[in-house]
Amino acid sequence: MTLSACTSEPEESGHAALALFLDSDVTAATKGAVEQRLRSMPSVEDVALETREQAYESLKESLKDSPDLLADLRPEVMPESFRATVTDASIAEAVELVMAEVDGVEDVALRTAQTDPLPSRIGVIVRLESTVTGEQRATVEKAVRALPDAESVEFEERDAAYERLREQCRGKGDLVTQLGPQMTRASLRFQMPLDPKGPGLAELLKLDGVDVVRLVPVAMV
Repeated sequence: MTLSACTSEPEESGHAALALFLDSDVTAATKGAVEQRLRSMPSVEDVALETREQAYESLKESLKDSPDLLADLRPEVMPESFRATVTDASIAEAVELVMAEVDGVEDVALRTAQTDPLPSRIGVIVRLESTVTGEQRATVEKAVRALPDAESVEFEERDAAYERLREQCRGKGDLVTQLGPQMTRASLRFQMPLDPKGPGLAELLKLDGVDVVRLVPVAMV
């Protein structure tokens, strides 16, 4: 599996958008600590807090053609989140994994950033659960390889992922020391067009053994 190290130029550059969703009962002190930790991460820029009200308004705008889906939602049930941009695609995944372990963070989402113009291709990371069985992994891999637009499909073991991320993070502050082997997961990684013609990726999330599916810059895979 050929993967970029942080000491070389990636084949394609790209920024990644990071969202840290906070615990519903997070305190002001913990929220401040999360923000400070995020701002200390290398290559992290444009850190901003999205309030519950802002999250609700954003969701309302995206669902303006489906008002029924908003009927039972209220601003107070929306999570607060910190939004940021990771400008170095080679360490974006490490930043995601490290920040997911910070107290006060309920969930983390990583995706390719909105750019103008949009990239023609994206990378896809199908991260497997830590308890995935061999049979489940084989089923997921078969489904990925069956996607008509998937290219350069590779499977990466969790130990290999940890070693790769450690190598990519060398020279990036103390990020390499914050990364633990328990944070990584086995994954399937591939590329596809930004606007694929075949079946969507949502079906992969329904498969046993799949944890998350990330749509990221091609340079990350």
